[in-house]
Amino acid sequence: MDLFATNGSVRLGFPSLELFQYPYSRPDKLALDLRPPPLNDSPLSVWHPFRINPEFYRISLQLGNVISFVVIYISAVLFMNQVNAARGWKPWAFSKSSTFKALVVAHNILLAVFSAWSLIATIFLMWNYWPSKVREQQEPSYEHIAEYFCQLHSSAYQVLKNSNSISPTEAGLSYLFWLFHLSKFYEVVDTMILLAKGKKSSNLQTYHHAGIIICTWTTMFYESPTAIVGALNLGVHTLMYTYFALQTLGISVSLSTKRALTSIQITQFFVGLVWGLCYPLVSYRVRFIDSLSESGSSASPNHEACSIAERGWNSTTGSAAQDTFVPCLSDSGEAATVVVSFIYIWPLIILFIRFFIKSYTKGKRS
Repeated sequence: MDLFATNGSVRLGFPSLELFQYPYSRPDKLALDLRPPPLNDSPLSVWHPFRINPEFYRISLQLGNVISFVVIYISAVLFMNQVNAARGWKPWAFSKSSTFKALVVAHNILLAVFSAWSLIATIFLMWNYWPSKVREQQEPSYEHIAEYFCQLHSSAYQVLKNSNSISPTEAGLSYLFWLFHLSKFYEVVDTMILLAKGKKSSNLQTYHHAGIIICTWTTMFYESPTAIVGALNLGVHTLMYTYFALQTLGISVSLSTKRALTSIQITQFFVGLVWGLCYPLVSYRVRFIDSLSESGSSASPNHEACSIAERGWNSTTGSAAQDTFVPCLSDSGEAATVVVSFIYIWPLIILFIRFFIKSYTKGKRS
């Protein structure tokens, strides 16, 4: 069915089952051992502060390393939960020191600043390359916008192929995506801080940190356009880690503010879920123009088989336009990112809602 009935340039419908085949198809994509780190040949800038070590880049995206890290993290959390329970949930001595407090403040400020920087960089790159990709078109339409968000590399453009500039991903978003993925490994420090204070890492805490690493790996490894959905997480984390920093410094934050932050987190997951699910459902129109000679000798049998109505004959230019619709996701690897994220987010939403009810609605006052 058409999503926009006015011009039929973007459709919303059930995807082909081939999009979910296994093993995953990855056409025109380099294997991990051949894939260079993003922007390594580009000059350093405010959005590109350092170059990525190629070997470290590959290590961070090897599935075995990712799974090993997640397994070690979960095992360590379960073990420390038992240890803390045996100790009566008493804080460890180090957690009472000024050094520990300073480290926690630095940790939260670092993640707040990183999240804000990444969010601003994402918005800047998307907006900066928006005019050159969409507005330069003589008749910009929904298919221009769809391809802008669906295709990460300009080499895959069919609607925007006449543009001279590169895609936002090639300009730096892939670099930011990788840093975002890497930050999820570091964010497990949140759990270490909690355990050092003698507290229990809840199912929500443990599941959240373990699952997001798998999701970001899938998105990075299969180079999926769904990575842009991570901008929602960056916005929420900017607020959340700012709140944690203030809390550690002893600055009072009202219960209503805490409740609002949790509500924003839950809303983020719902919006991200819907946004991500749109990718396999969307296809957009690509129009191919075929010039025909007066004699028609240049037309192939396939061209002749197409009716004039289907091809959109232009009597002025002597050409025919044949419309076809291409899926937003170009291969089953990209579709896998949607499946993995869907499986991850639903339990997370349930856990967050349970946390919200327990923390803010049972005898709690703002």
